[in-house]
Amino acid sequence: MTATLVLDGFSITLKSLVELLELEEEDDYGILRPTTYAFTSTMKLVLEAYELIGDSFPPASPCTDDEGGIRLRWTSRNPEKSVCLFCPHNPEQPADVYHSTKDDSGVEDILSVSTLVYWLQWFNE
Repeated sequence: MTATLVLDGFSITLKSLVELLELEEEDDYGILRPTTYAFTSTMKLVLEAYELIGDSFPPASPCTDDEGGIRLRWTSRNPEKSVCLFCPHNPEQPADVYHSTKDDSGVEDILSVSTLVYWLQWFNE
């Protein structure tokens, strides 16, 4: 008998974030590995959001931009919704959350974790 490990959305997201640290430092298009600032900012928001929404934390797909910032994307096909958290490579830019449906979209600066939690709860509806 073999045991199957089923990861929840939070665990999947954490595992994927940590894997970003294993990327090559850069390629022809720019920085691949996230900056320390981007990684710690993203982890802080993810951990704080999980503390507030618990097991309903949805799985996200992370990637870096060409400056070492991190984007976490949550997508759903039915209904068509997406949420994207962007944590920049340095503190000179704000962290943002983008949200969209097939008919509407918007962006908000993240002043506290409650902004991210609001949009993740909206995503889960």
